[in-house]
Amino acid sequence: MDAMLKVTDLSVSYGHVEALRGVSVEVQQGQIVSIIGANGAGKTTLLRTISGMVKPLGGTVELQGRPLPKKPHKVVAEGVVHVPEGRKCFSGLTIRDNLLVGGYLSRGRQLEDSLQEQYKRFPILEQRKDQFAGTLSGGEQQMLAVARGLMSHPKILLLDEPSMGLAPIIVNQIYDLIRQIRESGITVLLVEQNARKALCVCDYAYVLENGRISLSGSGQELLQSDAVRKAYLGG
Repeated sequence: MDAMLKVTDLSVSYGHVEALRGVSVEVQQGQIVSIIGANGAGKTTLLRTISGMVKPLGGTVELQGRPLPKKPHKVVAEGVVHVPEGRKCFSGLTIRDNLLVGGYLSRGRQLEDSLQEQYKRFPILEQRKDQFAGTLSGGEQQMLAVARGLMSHPKILLLDEPSMGLAPIIVNQIYDLIRQIRESGITVLLVEQNARKALCVCDYAYVLENGRISLSGSGQELLQSDAVRKAYLGG
């Protein structure tokens, strides 16, 4: 079966520092695929390169067998949407306006339908639609960031550290949301430091260490791996 998203031999450098070295990753349609690894392993760089924000030295990124464009807005138009680390909500805009920014590819009735779809998925956002995004809690901002990404009707959603800085009960809500997104037909590529959560939710996973893929397998296989347990799961 051909992969929906295929990253082949990707290499990225920042000056003299190699961030990614020959990284290859495949994501099948309908899967949740997790990338786990320590801080500085290259996880965020991988997502930023896929979404066109970082230019690789070498390698290819293909969506459904075709090369992805190099520019971020064209990548979004192809159906690959990046929800960045740290939420990056527009704090001085209302919730509604943040969502409208995410739906910039849509017009008229389609845009309004997309807005209502996200309000149905996230009732708290509808209740506070005229509130400035900067006044939301961390968990609410994460929900807004995801909803903003979903406004573009992605084929695949790239999620970067969605649980970072959130209380455990909110983390559980975010992971329930990730499952729901997959069930709605959207493929997910998930980058996480919370390795246990990421491995429990995913179909397949890769371990990224010092810019290289060191291990891969199903989420359950990696949960049982001695190397993964010692390095990322507290022994």
